[in-house]
Amino acid sequence: MAGPIIRTYKAGSIVYFEKDRAEDIYVLQNGRVILTYMSVDSKMEIKEDVKLGEFFGVKSALGRYPREETAQVIGGASILVFKLADFEVFVANKTHLILKMMKVFSSQLRQIHGKVRENLGQFGDQKSPAFELMNVAEVFHKTGNFEHAVYAYNKYLAHYPGGPYAGRAQELAKIASRSSMFPMNMPELVYEMERRSEPPRPTPTVSPNPAATSTRIQALGTDLSIVDSVTEADDSYESGDFQAALNAYKPLLTMPPVSPGDDKYIERAYFFYGMSQLKLEQWDAAYGSLSAYVKKYPKGERVKEAIYNLGFVSESKGEKDKAIMLYKKVTSLPPTDEFTSKANSEIARLGG
Repeated sequence: MAGPIIRTYKAGSIVYFEKDRAEDIYVLQNGRVILTYMSVDSKMEIKEDVKLGEFFGVKSALGRYPREETAQVIGGASILVFKLADFEVFVANKTHLILKMMKVFSSQLRQIHGKVRENLGQFGDQKSPAFELMNVAEVFHKTGNFEHAVYAYNKYLAHYPGGPYAGRAQELAKIASRSSMFPMNMPELVYEMERRSEPPRPTPTVSPNPAATSTRIQALGTDLSIVDSVTEADDSYESGDFQAALNAYKPLLTMPPVSPGDDKYIERAYFFYGMSQLKLEQWDAAYGSLSAYVKKYPKGERVKEAIYNLGFVSESKGEKDKAIMLYKKVTSLPPTDEFTSKANSEIARLGG
């Protein structure tokens, strides 16, 4: 392995232009680099800062397609440059880095899909992190990467021990641990909606063209982006580890937004921070957090759900009249949906 080289760029230099064809992959060591690209609907130009220690140019290099953005140096910079072959050797034995990349890429694809569906006026459920982690494990297995496949299967079992693919993961993990190929008679992986008491969560809206953004993985450190941090917290919440979720959401509440779409992720963190407290039956703390969410995001996408859960918390604390008042507030908010029905049922049950 020849290894990466370090290049020094002057202010205003272009690292690469949109539509360039090249296989170099970059890591920002110091200085500042801006990525410029068009939104998915081509209506606006987006500019994004590359963080120190962050890869960029990864997807176009790995996919061998033209660059989707222009990378320009602001004020000078030192950049670590990998040739594609060197990069593949560098990450070959770094399972944690591969899984983070897979998670980022799949998250970005979901975000693009969600944006396209929104532009077309279509809405619907998105596939869960559980499905995507299982899919990653099976891709490793089918390509003969048995060590990474076993690692990913075991991660699925650790995060989702009662998940819809737990039996499948156990069986395939045993096969992969023997360095045996993916069985030809195994049925294709099919998405199954997990059953929860809460409604399925929608995909957060982020910057209009996340496919063109840099890969938010710290190559030279362990710091994660807002997007990746929320994803990690969501994984803990969905697997039922509410204390871990609480700890993961908490630092996001004071994290300043970096990219235009980060506000949506921080809003999500505010809501699920309160919901994690609710799940842990920390009633006073949950009431305070969910109230803070409603005050901070009065037009947020989960305001109605938050008020419904404030009613639930009040009822759990023995505050019947307050609970009825909050449930009635839910019924007054448009549109008429499942929370309207649930609130009406609670009002009738409480004799309100």
